[in-house]
Amino acid sequence: MIFLVSKNTPWSKKLYDNLSNEIECKWFTNGTYKEETVIAKPSWIFFFHWSNIVPESIYGSHKCVVLHTGNLPAGRGGSPLQNQILDGVVESRVNAIVMEKEIDSGDIYASLPITLQGTIDDIWMTIADRASFLIKECVKNNPKPTPQDGNVQIYKRNKDNSLPLEKTSDLSKIHKFIQMLDGEHYP
Repeated sequence: MIFLVSKNTPWSKKLYDNLSNEIECKWFTNGTYKEETVIAKPSWIFFFHWSNIVPESIYGSHKCVVLHTGNLPAGRGGSPLQNQILDGVVESRVNAIVMEKEIDSGDIYASLPITLQGTIDDIWMTIADRASFLIKECVKNNPKPTPQDGNVQIYKRNKDNSLPLEKTSDLSKIHKFIQMLDGEHYP
């Protein structure tokens, strides 16, 4: 039994549907997974599109994996898709990493390339497909994680989603800003 902890989005549902066809999986869209770990004793807990802090009592006693999109160790932190799009990154990676106290700093179990072109919904659906493969790889093969290597870059969560027309006349920057929010579930 594995747990999938994520927001209730179409891409999270797609991921859950992909997994539940092959693996016994329970999906949580809120904090109730914490109580359930005591009862169900999952072999793995995967966190996908999840921004809440996980207590050390959970990741210290369970195999917890963060699914994070970034060219790690660059691209750690909040709003990685939006920040990479704004930075002009078009090729990134979806990573299955060990959950640690320091956000997105854990060793990497497995990783797959992804393009950051298209709408944000298109990108998320592709990430869900890649995440499905990574989770199955972890569960079936239990790969040994390897340390992140390179220069660390930490993004701050993007909280201001207003279009910065008064701050720039650069059409490329405006396009990137629209692209990073061009989805049904974004303001």
